Amino acid sequence: MAGHKESPDSEAGHANRRDQHWFDRLIMFSDGVFAIAATLLSLDIRGPQDWNNFSELWSGLAPQLDTYALSFLVIAIYWLGHRRFMAEITKIDAPFTVLTLIMLALVGLVPGATHIEHGPAGMIIYASLIILIGLSLATIWGYAALVADLVSPQVSRASRWFQLAVMAITPPLFLTLVNLLNLPSSALVPPVLAGLFLIGWPMRVWILRRLEKPPLPS
Repeated sequence: MAGHKESPDSEAGHANRRDQHWFDRLIMFSDGVFAIAATLLSLDIRGPQDWNNFSELWSGLAPQLDTYALSFLVIAIYWLGHRRFMAEITKIDAPFTVLTLIMLALVGLVPGATHIEHGPAGMIIYASLIILIGLSLATIWGYAALVADLVSPQVSRASRWFQLAVMAITPPLFLTLVNLLNLPSSALVPPVLAGLFLIGWPMRVWILRRLEKPPLPS
């Protein structure tokens, strides 16, 4: 019958309520992992022992704050990307949940990787983790948008492919750009990455709007 609403006690109503519950809990858990990972970055920041003036204090804190800012920015960028594509997903299933848990496990490693002793090996581990998180996000989106069709039908096919490409390409591209810039100080890395993000994010949004714009009537 037209206009008939499903009873919350019916089988369909129970299934809808269960699906919404799973969706909400996954988002809450994801936000919690991102937030805790960002918070844990600050736990190992320590001032130098027996410092006598602000200059000595700053010289001891600056490298730690530089590393903290870089990793916080990385986590924030991934959280923004995750927030955006979750807004376009209408439901989740078991594979989507498992892929999300794998991605969150990698995010949880960022504080530990941040505090690994500096050096070529440490940077390789850190860069590899950042790239893996980006690839895991791309895998989640690719599965949801192109395999299981868990996203809103309003999201065009072109937009789905574009977002997949952005998620997969952005992390290694950012790391490559920073390496090619050959910055004289590591303290410049966070603001450079922030600048690249502030340029790239509006461009991404503009392209997505163009891709999702309905065609003009002929």
